[in-house]
Amino acid sequence: MAMTATLKDWAQLVRVPNTFTSAADALAGMCLGGAFSISVFEPAAGLIAALASILLYWGGMVLNDVFDLDEDLANHRPGPIVRGAIGLAQARFMGSAMLGIGLALACAAAYCIHGSILETLAVGVLLITAILAYDGPLKKTPLAPLVMGLCRGLNLSMGMAIATGPKLPDLSADLWFYPAAFCLYVMGFTIAARKEFLGVQSRRRLWFGWLTSFAGICLFAWTIWRFPSPSLMQIAQRRGGSAQWIFPCIMLLLAVPVFRRAWNSIRTLRGPDLGLAIRTAILNILFIDATLALIYSGPWMGLLIAALVFPTILLGRVFRAT
Repeated sequence: MAMTATLKDWAQLVRVPNTFTSAADALAGMCLGGAFSISVFEPAAGLIAALASILLYWGGMVLNDVFDLDEDLANHRPGPIVRGAIGLAQARFMGSAMLGIGLALACAAAYCIHGSILETLAVGVLLITAILAYDGPLKKTPLAPLVMGLCRGLNLSMGMAIATGPKLPDLSADLWFYPAAFCLYVMGFTIAARKEFLGVQSRRRLWFGWLTSFAGICLFAWTIWRFPSPSLMQIAQRRGGSAQWIFPCIMLLLAVPVFRRAWNSIRTLRGPDLGLAIRTAILNILFIDATLALIYSGPWMGLLIAALVFPTILLGRVFRAT
């Protein structure tokens, strides 16, 4: 029989330190879709969308541990379900409910902006399908890292759908490079992390994973340079073409701490060094989202998303993030 679950047990189960990276994806996607600007700001819709993304992420994390229970028990891995603090049936119900409520809230956010939910519903269903595919049948297959990356890309896309609604198909084609870049970035460090629990890592796997993540960062930087937002085009016109390189360089520089730790994990092949690199890569998601928000919606949205790094770091000191 399960013990009485505490808030700390649930916070550990949903990997609460990573909560704000999920919310940042949705907000950045809304910025790409043009929902936020200096003159037009949809705070209620943004808050609802962020909460929707959080619940979808939490639901995925809960069901991940539900699917992995037998393996976690066999390997004596710590976790609230393994310890009996949260019952299996209770976790399954809560995880499913979070996914359902998250989808409903995403649709509500879209309705607040333009009164249409079909596009958001379609992307949200795809996201939930990817979450369940990763948690369940594809977890132990070679497709798992790709599906994990797809979850992040779809989360960003859901924000775009919330912002644009019926105009989603009319978005500039270059904006879809950003979800693709997220997919590559997250896919890469997921490949690297697949055997994080081992004391000695595979150098080949780490090289392949981290190079894939680096390709994702390069795709972000190239897209920003090759297809500048209207605000970046104005800056380039005022200050010359060299100004167009500023934000691509910022995107690359923000990733330096990630790849410094990634190189250390390749050099030492130690599990703890890999874990530190993975946590840094996850934290960098906030800076990627903040950069996109800054470019497409101005400094206030960029600063708002960047500020989420502080609660993320504080929570990471108390709870396990991976």
